[in-house]
Amino acid sequence: MARTTKGRLYTRGKKGYYYLQYYIDGQQFRVALRDGEGNNITTEKRAKDAAAKILLPLTAKNEADRLRLVVNEIKANDEKAELAERDLKNAAATIANGWELFMTCPGRPKSCKRSGVLSPGAWGTAESYNVYYRHFVGWMAEHAPKTVLLCEVTPEHALSFMSDLQGRVSPKTYNSHRFFMIAFYDILIRDEKIVMPRNPFMNVERMTPAPNSRRELTIAELQTIIERASGDMKLLLQVGTFTGLRLGDCCTLQWGEIDMIRQIIRRKPRKTASKTQKVVTLGIPKILWNALNCIPESQRTGYLLPRYAEMYLQSHGPSNITKRLQKHFTACGIEVHAPGTGMKYHYEGKKKIYDKSERAVVQVGFHSLRHTWVSLHAMHGTPQAIIQDAAGHANPAMTEHYVHISPEAARLAATALDIPQLSDGGEVIDVAPIESAEPERAELAGLIESLPMEKIKYLLEMAKNV
Repeated sequence: MARTTKGRLYTRGKKGYYYLQYYIDGQQFRVALRDGEGNNITTEKRAKDAAAKILLPLTAKNEADRLRLVVNEIKANDEKAELAERDLKNAAATIANGWELFMTCPGRPKSCKRSGVLSPGAWGTAESYNVYYRHFVGWMAEHAPKTVLLCEVTPEHALSFMSDLQGRVSPKTYNSHRFFMIAFYDILIRDEKIVMPRNPFMNVERMTPAPNSRRELTIAELQTIIERASGDMKLLLQVGTFTGLRLGDCCTLQWGEIDMIRQIIRRKPRKTASKTQKVVTLGIPKILWNALNCIPESQRTGYLLPRYAEMYLQSHGPSNITKRLQKHFTACGIEVHAPGTGMKYHYEGKKKIYDKSERAVVQVGFHSLRHTWVSLHAMHGTPQAIIQDAAGHANPAMTEHYVHISPEAARLAATALDIPQLSDGGEVIDVAPIESAEPERAELAGLIESLPMEKIKYLLEMAKNV
């Protein structure tokens, strides 16, 4: 049997706050009427709505209806609580403090967790990501200044930002921005720093890189850039030419990695160090050995090129060194950019005016030395296994078929770069290995170094039966 319920509205006080007076089976109740935010109600319409909401479960025809209404009310309140919690999280996640919030996420990439242990001025992945995020912050401030919270960024914002970026950076840099922004939002959502229905960058498509590989240099060009260089730059170019190491590895090469007696360099490439921990072994050609031997033994500690090492490890250091090298290449008469590309400008009086031009496409740079190194080895018949291993290419599908290079094979392979034209006009000293007392054994060892693993296993099985 339903309970009899009566009620009436009335106001009290100078501000006219509404109250509800109602009776349940003769028992009187009074309650102040408030809105969803807890404020007193002062209008009749809102007061009637609030009173009806209170009386609804009390006027239900039976117990089942009352329970159903109560459950719905609890569910509605839970949803309101979730919305309030979501709004509280999102309100704290602004575009301005987005990077700091990202760096507190437990799920952020390992490269961002290591940023705090880098040496002062060092430049790592986290620093690059920070630059990408600052680009996004600057773009939003200019094109959507009223958008303050990260949760307010829409897919339209994301597509417009990336579209604007596409015309100003290389495909590689574009894809790096895209990768970071997708990861940025994924991590914030997954770690519950923000609440959003979806990642605004999830539909941004990857940009297909245009084929643009550094070209190798001719012997004449190598001779020119080395002869016209001096001091540390000359030694840097010689190391790059005769080892095929990347710029970062050449700049930060240490004497502890150089074995002048065995004429080899053992180096863990910076690019793959965190992934594979692989150490490459490189033979030192006679010309490079001669250049290194000119350095007094008392100075053979720490970095081979301390000034370049210090510069490279600073913020923007790699780009500053690259600019110096490209300026040197240009002074040697070598075009570093593809024809028709690069920044163009003219002067109107003393004012420099930049013309609309195609982004510079670099075709010659320090990395060209690495291309040249590989080409010269291939041209002189160095086995692919040795080139693959010495270059530090970390493709397991390719390298598993080859044996690892030994110091002896590395030193012998370096003779491919004994080029008289690059010897400064001086005598090329003979640092050839001492002949073995058993030449047949040495010949067999050299042959094994050049064979694929399958053939080596086959020979081993045959040898067991001999």
